Amino acid sequence: MKITQNELVEFADEQNLIVFGKSQNITSNMRSLKRLIQRGLIPKPKWEGGNLYSFWENDLEIKDRVIWIDEKIKEGLSYRQMKEELESEDNPYLENIIASDLLYCIKELLNIKPGCLEVLFIKALIMYRLGKREESLKILLNLETNCEEDKDLLFIAYDKIILVYHNLNNKEMELKTCQKFISLAEEMGDNKMLGSAYCHLGNCIRYTEMDRAFDYFQRSIELLKGSDLLGLAYANISWVLEQKSNFSKAEEYLKKAIELFFESNDKKDETTCKANLGLLYYKTNRMSEAMKLMQEAYHSFSQIQDLDGEAATIGNMGRIYRKRGLFSKAIEHFRHAYHIVSKIKNPRAQKVWLERMSEVYKEMGNLKKSEFFLKESKKIEELNIKSKGE
Repeated sequence: MKITQNELVEFADEQNLIVFGKSQNITSNMRSLKRLIQRGLIPKPKWEGGNLYSFWENDLEIKDRVIWIDEKIKEGLSYRQMKEELESEDNPYLENIIASDLLYCIKELLNIKPGCLEVLFIKALIMYRLGKREESLKILLNLETNCEEDKDLLFIAYDKIILVYHNLNNKEMELKTCQKFISLAEEMGDNKMLGSAYCHLGNCIRYTEMDRAFDYFQRSIELLKGSDLLGLAYANISWVLEQKSNFSKAEEYLKKAIELFFESNDKKDETTCKANLGLLYYKTNRMSEAMKLMQEAYHSFSQIQDLDGEAATIGNMGRIYRKRGLFSKAIEHFRHAYHIVSKIKNPRAQKVWLERMSEVYKEMGNLKKSEFFLKESKKIEELNIKSKGE
């Protein structure tokens, strides 16, 4: 969605923002806008042809930046302080020299051995971690077609394809891939593979068929006994118990999962379970314990550069601030979560954090901003539906 400079000024006026001043003269407001561009607080717009028509491609991102600047003006921050705060938030994540070197090495390997499936799989993983989900999925689907004889590689390809579809909120393809995964596991007679497939299927249907999902999670426990994946089954059962308000039992299963992941040195899943334990404490009003676990989890996710985990954890910290009545801190954390999931193209999570911002602004009595973020969340949903239909 494009937004022009004039439309951005009009938007700020509609939202009753002071960021461009209160002059009725559009030229005066445009000068204020250009000053913010020159100071690096708003990115430079693109120019189209000889019509001197300038615009930004991502209207939501630029509107959100203008709202952010307006809030900082009201807090009394100078332009220089705003710039410093923005620069401190611009984490490079994996777009750094290490990722570039890895991609270069992969390119060289593929030149030596074109079509090497194992190397392509590693490339798909790196693209996924870089937030390039569609590119990662394209490579993985190509692998699925070409590695039918290599069942072990097909197993891990399905595992990652399901994860990508889940984060892209494509439930139909996620479910189809789960069913393929189960068929492969049954064909191979591999209990570990089948237990993992049941966990994936349970996750796919847990919001629509919770009891059936719970059944799959319980069956996976027997299949995964003695496996390093047993923690997944315990973590999933904990989620269902939590939804049924059996918090003490849910905590018991989650702590078992954390212990198993610690023993198997699985830092990612151990961190995910700690964040989930923090969320459970949040739901049972153990706020100090919840925040401590969330902060620890966020630090760990940052170290292992798990962007999905970072976003979920920073957003859940926002939920704690909201429950404590610290609305500005809640908005700040929801916005941070939204920006991370926007970079990695996770529409399901984008919609969640936009809705959270809308709810908090409503509680604060700012109905204009509440309506704005609610409309933007609906846009995300509509675009997601449209993309699935193409």
